[in-house]
Amino acid sequence: MNPRAVSAWSFAALTVALATSNPIYRALVLLCALDVLVAFRRRGTHIRGLLLAVTIAGIFAVAITVLFSHTGTHVLLRLPDAIPALGGPITVETLVFGITTALGIAAAIIAGAALSIVVEPHELIDALPGVLARSGAALGTALNLIPGVARSAIEIRDAQRMRGWRPARVRDWPDIAVPVVLTAIESSMTLAESMEARGYGAATRTHFSVSAWRTADTIVTVCSLAAAGTFVALRIIGVVGDWYPFPTVTVPPVNVLAASCCLALAAPLLVWRR
Repeated sequence: MNPRAVSAWSFAALTVALATSNPIYRALVLLCALDVLVAFRRRGTHIRGLLLAVTIAGIFAVAITVLFSHTGTHVLLRLPDAIPALGGPITVETLVFGITTALGIAAAIIAGAALSIVVEPHELIDALPGVLARSGAALGTALNLIPGVARSAIEIRDAQRMRGWRPARVRDWPDIAVPVVLTAIESSMTLAESMEARGYGAATRTHFSVSAWRTADTIVTVCSLAAAGTFVALRIIGVVGDWYPFPTVTVPPVNVLAASCCLALAAPLLVWRR
């Protein structure tokens, strides 16, 4: 896909995921985003680490909600009141609300991850207008930061293990964290020197290659933006409202048109063939 089409799709998916608290709509967006990410990821890229991070974030969100919110009707268990902040009933309603929050976080992260997993950072920079060249450079550098730090951490961990390092205690982890931070700083300095040596900012930005815009890109962009716009309009006029499981959990209402807007985010899978 063209980087501009990917950006439009990612923006639309983020808009829909953040515009509702209904877990069914969020689950549909998450499902479509996962399908697109798996189908269109670049060769050589892996999403296992991303899925692990999303899973951990979701579990953390559920745990925080369940432990610190004690509202709801159906009690699963009760923690002793002597425990500060945590004492009180654990209810089905707080568990459902935590899962809903986790679905929103996962859908937003997966939708945004397409900008770094489906397209190359330099393609995303080239897709921006010339007036946003400096912002694009900062964005491309930020998108490369996390994968670079992850690779550095793995390499340093393996090197330390070959030297006999074993993480038995928490205070052993600085043996990994300190070299990773120093390596990240050194890489940033090298990148800045490379950009300076190539005359970055001295003249108009050049392009090595320009991605072609195809009919399928037009269809994906129109479908995605139309789906997001329709969903927001339904939200404004009240057809799609907020849903909360308190005080008693109920089945979330589903509007056919709103659900269709969520499913329209699967347009890349229908118009593009890998």
